[in-house]
Amino acid sequence: MEIKYLSKLGKNKKIGSETIRGVSEAVISQVEHNLKIKFPVAYKEFLWLGGEYSGALPLMDTADIETIASDWHQEMMLEEMKSTGTVIERPFWLFAESNGCEVFLFFYLDENTEDPDVYYTAYALEDRKRDIKPYGASFSQYISDAVDDALKFEKEDN
Repeated sequence: MEIKYLSKLGKNKKIGSETIRGVSEAVISQVEHNLKIKFPVAYKEFLWLGGEYSGALPLMDTADIETIASDWHQEMMLEEMKSTGTVIERPFWLFAESNGCEVFLFFYLDENTEDPDVYYTAYALEDRKRDIKPYGASFSQYISDAVDDALKFEKEDN
């Protein structure tokens, strides 16, 4: 796969003792087919580079495609959203989550871009509902920031 957006991740596959592991283009295509969605190019690059195991990248608790694309994980996300009254009215893809989808990072699938903006759910102050907030960066910039953070943490630990 040609890397257009995630060159920093491609150049930093190993951070400390952790090495990212990707999935094949065939696996990516199969997930898209099974879920009847089309991933943006930047996310496909992430999957190809680190979609099996994201190594030292600080990506919440879960970011691997096998878990996130599983039926049980999709059901857990929808149940969590239902129980908190969280509504996302556009098609989206959760790419990393924590605490059983209590909080998660996602991008919209209808942005018609190869490198979509990242959004996240955050705890609302007044009730259980989650606020939807823009992260303020594209997916590739989010991953670049995660690489920088992982490298910084590694340097501080040594």
